[in-house]
Amino acid sequence: MDNEEILKLTRKQLFYQRIGAFCMAGVLAVVIVVALICVPKVLITVDQINTTARQVGTTAQKAEESLDNLDVMMEGINKASESMNKLVEENAQDIAESTKSMSEIDFEGLNKAIQDLQDAVGPVASFFNKFK
Repeated sequence: MDNEEILKLTRKQLFYQRIGAFCMAGVLAVVIVVALICVPKVLITVDQINTTARQVGTTAQKAEESLDNLDVMMEGINKASESMNKLVEENAQDIAESTKSMSEIDFEGLNKAIQDLQDAVGPVASFFNKFK
């Protein structure tokens, strides 16, 4: 191989290396443009995700507090129910006796007694109304 062939071969290699370098520069330019367009959008999206995650965390905390309050309220309801059951059990016999006594009242006799009292007091009331 003589110097002329080596020179031609070197020039061909240089030509192809320049083409490769321009292609790499083009790829680099595309990557930079894409980065300039996408990075701000990605940062905004990540910020929105963080904000949403904080809100979800706060909401979850509030829900947990509400459930704790609900547990306390249910305990109170259970205690009240137990107290009511105890009250009913303690007074069940008295209630039964009262109901039995009320059922034994002679309402017809009571009504007749009230009517007789009205008949007896009516003339006296009329007499005293004349002195007013």
